[in-house]
Amino acid sequence: MTMKYWITFIGSSPFAVINTIWAACKIDGFVPDKLIFLVNRDLWAGWINDVKHWVPLVISGYSSKSSEMVFHEVKETDFSTIKNAYRNYMKNLSKEDEVAIDITPGRKYMSAIAMEIGLSMNADHVYYLHLTDRQYENSPYPVIPVFRHTLIDLKKEFEETAPRGL
Repeated sequence: MTMKYWITFIGSSPFAVINTIWAACKIDGFVPDKLIFLVNRDLWAGWINDVKHWVPLVISGYSSKSSEMVFHEVKETDFSTIKNAYRNYMKNLSKEDEVAIDITPGRKYMSAIAMEIGLSMNADHVYYLHLTDRQYENSPYPVIPVFRHTLIDLKKEFEETAPRGL
């Protein structure tokens, strides 16, 4: 059975995590069966609890099945461990599985690592939720005006803009 996986980092802005999942469900119809969250071991527990609370509510709006959530602790500044965690999760998935990597949350280097792994290991989607107004950073997806956000699948963007012959 084909499974849909979501892999991302939880940082200090829980709605960066929640809203990208919400947008992928609503816009792309990508409803994950299993979500893998890399979590900074020093992160405030309240932000993790926000994700634990909101993500099942979002998923239930798009599927009658509940999704499994896995939380993998990492040290925020241990680049090698972060990179290896993404790689190991990707290596253990079946070729039939559909995988989305979200680069929206976390710090820039975390997003860079996630994007590199997503593209080099052939994830099906590498999502980024672009907000054009910072006032909505901690707002639930439905209250953000449509013209203030864009869900970008960088995997598709790069495939469409790749120079011919390379």
